[in-house]
Amino acid sequence: MTAPASVPGRAPDKDQCGALSALLDGDIAFEYPLAQRTSMRVGGNASAYAEVKQVGRLVAALSFCESEQIAWTMIGLGSNLLVPDDGYPGLVLRLAGEFAKISIEGERVRAGGAAPVVSLCRDAANAGLAGAEALVGIPGTVGGAVRMNAGTDVEIGDLVDRVEVVVAGEKVQTFTRPEFAYRRSTLDRRAVVCAAELVLTAGDARAIKEELRRRIDKRRATQPIEMPNSGSIFRNPPGDHAARLIEASGCKGMRHGGAQVSQKHANFIVNAGGATCADVLALIEEVQQKVFEQQAVSLELEVHVL
Repeated sequence: MTAPASVPGRAPDKDQCGALSALLDGDIAFEYPLAQRTSMRVGGNASAYAEVKQVGRLVAALSFCESEQIAWTMIGLGSNLLVPDDGYPGLVLRLAGEFAKISIEGERVRAGGAAPVVSLCRDAANAGLAGAEALVGIPGTVGGAVRMNAGTDVEIGDLVDRVEVVVAGEKVQTFTRPEFAYRRSTLDRRAVVCAAELVLTAGDARAIKEELRRRIDKRRATQPIEMPNSGSIFRNPPGDHAARLIEASGCKGMRHGGAQVSQKHANFIVNAGGATCADVLALIEEVQQKVFEQQAVSLELEVHVL
């Protein structure tokens, strides 16, 4: 996958923390526990964490980090993310406020980078617009989905017409149409997805809503959404499915500490209770090794490690 915007640097010092607090009007926390912001519920603290609700403050924060060489990264709903146990030595930003808005005009849908994908799908269905139904099971934000070209039998890149971005160090929003491939986009690592414009097609609202319900029910039946998890751990190899390879290698139910390969879906690792990020990473390595030994396939990560 394309990693979320994540730029190396150093942790902010005391003076820089004060400057960031002023730039963000106090909407910032220090030594913030990131585990509560990830769906796997593991990981340590961020040096600083802020929810940014306006473009101007996003531009200011990113420019300051660039000029001061402060490490920064973006997170969405934390559904495709593992945070190391020692945390993140920099500023973690999450979009909110105006970035979560969705608007529809004709067959065009503009969805903010912080808008949940499920909200995009439901708003489109209510407007009688078809094409996005297959995305309803993606448990992340529009920004994250665009960056990694998330999808099932339809990828979000198939529907995107243009993307609004702020590039760290630049003073204005710009527009781009990245190229998309399986779990990849060509977005610059310093680009933050503020919004995406999608082109859908007119359809029957009742039929579209029924398709959404069918897909949601299928997800509930086949994925361990009742337990903390980070979604699909591995990419599907060409012409095959990671879950099939993992199950065929006898890994279903395998456990390391509090982390366990789901009994419901083999390409999910769940936090069965008290897991650490180290537990999850160790289990990932064990699964990769076993699949390679028995199937001669090297599984690549889909989940992103901060």
